[in-house]
Amino acid sequence: MSLLYWNKEQNTLQIKDEGKQQKNGFVLLFALNLLNAIINVSRLFKEEFNFLHGIWIFIGIATIIVLIDFRKRDFSDSIPIDSILSYKHKKSFLDSAGQLVLNLSNKRRRRINIISKKQINEFELLFQELNIPNYDK
Repeated sequence: MSLLYWNKEQNTLQIKDEGKQQKNGFVLLFALNLLNAIINVSRLFKEEFNFLHGIWIFIGIATIIVLIDFRKRDFSDSIPIDSILSYKHKKSFLDSAGQLVLNLSNKRRRRINIISKKQINEFELLFQELNIPNYDK
């Protein structure tokens, strides 16, 4: 079975990448990281400011920024075709295949990791069939 497939009865795009589980795991890790940063910065009231307090403040702020970015992402397994505005193939210098980014009508993005270049061609054909524009061009 493919990573993406079109459910014609419900007119939805089905995604099989365990996105919700990944989101829950990341949110849990970032929440623990933020809690750890708060605990370490709270020692500032008992001690003088030092370099480690600065590092923990930076880590706490970076964690908050990442958690805010997670709110802009969509992790659903089923997306109605009407809510997909466009797609883009985003390449990475580390991974030759890259990611597929779907822009949704609720102003969220759904990222899908691509395994092979063959999948890219399959997904582009699927999106052409569904009349979903590519905003990469």
